[in-house]
Amino acid sequence: MDWFNMSVKYHEQTFPHDAKLSSLPEEWQRELAALWRLEADVNNGGYLQFLENWGRDSYVYASQALKRIGAKKMAKLIDRCQALVDEHFNSEGKSPGASQKLMPNTLIDASTGKVIESEGSVLPDSIVDRILDLSYEFMDYPEDIEKLGLKYYKSLVEGDCG
Repeated sequence: MDWFNMSVKYHEQTFPHDAKLSSLPEEWQRELAALWRLEADVNNGGYLQFLENWGRDSYVYASQALKRIGAKKMAKLIDRCQALVDEHFNSEGKSPGASQKLMPNTLIDASTGKVIESEGSVLPDSIVDRILDLSYEFMDYPEDIEKLGLKYYKSLVEGDCG
């Protein structure tokens, strides 16, 4: 069992339910799905991409999971990112799509090709830059999420019949 397949399994189980983590019955399953989302998006476009795509709920579960598996440095990095966002934008309770104003780049509707959001973020440039710096620190993996995650979640996944 590898880390990617173990974590993506629960992320994919949310698809029929508008990708809501609450559709997963167990808290540990929500944590695994959130960790997959966090790694995939931060490594692709930074923390703001993660938050914009998956919302604050995924942040809450990802932060909780990182702390639970012992990845305290990485939890601190995303907690700092979220604190910076929270100073300038209230993301709590908003759907992931409502956070589209966080990303500094132009957003284009894939189906129509029309601009949804012009370039620029509701966050000050200095905050966007700081979040990007923290995202790069995350991408350097100061802790081994794969090893820590497998150690913590493997027995739960193996015991899951669903």
